[in-house]
Amino acid sequence: MIQSPWLIPAVLPAAVNAAVSLIRNSSEGLLSESILLGVFGLVWFFVLFLCNEKHIWKYDNESHKKRFVIVFIAGILLSVGSCFLQPLLWLHLPLAAALLLFSDLPQAMSAYFLLLMLQQLISRPVAEVFVTYAMIGILGMLLFDFLDEQFMFGIPLFISLLFQTLLLLAMEFVLRGYLPVSVYVFASCNLLLSFLLLTGILKFLSSRVLHSKTDRFGELNDPECPLLSQLKETNKRAYYHAIHTAHFCQKLAEKIGADAELAKAGGYYHKIGKMRGESNLKNALEIAEEYEFPPELKELLMEYGGKNTPLRSKEAAIVLLSDAMVSSVMFLFDKNKDAKLNYEQIVSVVFSKQMESGFLDQCSLELGEMNLIRQCFLEERLYYDFLR
Repeated sequence: MIQSPWLIPAVLPAAVNAAVSLIRNSSEGLLSESILLGVFGLVWFFVLFLCNEKHIWKYDNESHKKRFVIVFIAGILLSVGSCFLQPLLWLHLPLAAALLLFSDLPQAMSAYFLLLMLQQLISRPVAEVFVTYAMIGILGMLLFDFLDEQFMFGIPLFISLLFQTLLLLAMEFVLRGYLPVSVYVFASCNLLLSFLLLTGILKFLSSRVLHSKTDRFGELNDPECPLLSQLKETNKRAYYHAIHTAHFCQKLAEKIGADAELAKAGGYYHKIGKMRGESNLKNALEIAEEYEFPPELKELLMEYGGKNTPLRSKEAAIVLLSDAMVSSVMFLFDKNKDAKLNYEQIVSVVFSKQMESGFLDQCSLELGEMNLIRQCFLEERLYYDFLR
């Protein structure tokens, strides 16, 4: 849920605009401007509420919301500072990208236009300037919203800077009817500064957020992880069940192109609550907080462990099917360790039960991916002997 302190940044632009107007001794229209910015702020606050309810923050920003607040306040300072600069030198592309990378697309869009409106009221540029920077911001956010899992940002960076330069030159040509040398100089300065700021933001996100997340999954997915060792000491059966489930989760995720590290971690820790007695969601989330699980893993545990909750992500569905398969085979071997099992029949029964349960009704798994998972289970016939 959104707490009341989030109202402060929502109404801050209106307060800043009022302060600037009073300093300039230009209070005409101040009330209407404050109302306009206040409404914009409430819209942004509502979007923030929806994004929190849907848990659609990028990367691990949902648990580090102060990053977004810092960027938003920096955007307010940028709007005030830009009063002393030509529109050609406004650094709004890095601002738009930072808002996106530290929140999500709907929230970044609403926050950017709130700040752009503040800029408009403070600097009073012509309409062409407002429209140009609106297009620059939208294009930048859309481009950086499509970064892949390897975080290859070279192409979005190049395209966004190229279009920013073209749009700024077009803006000046429309306003002047020609392009003097000074325009090229200012546009080049903006290009250089935007490049340096964007590269710094992206490098920070890559090294401090994405790589740290990868490193944390590497630690948690290490069979010698201290948490797994504790599980082994507490409940050996639960430990071996987790080991086997994680094996299948990784195989299945790789087979269908899902997040293998997340699925494997889900296999290891989907019943980690047993360390504290009962394998329930409350115990699992307490351990997840204590051991600083990545947000994606916490979300998977919530999705998997929620009562009567349909699964949506592929990784959670993979954990469900792997858990069911391992449980079924271990149960049959417990009854007779020398039994020769019909794995094709077991796979068919496991799939039928899970489909009938309704847990997979809203899952993003496609029919072709379900067939690949079936095939993968059958290809692992030799591995099942480890479950005896």
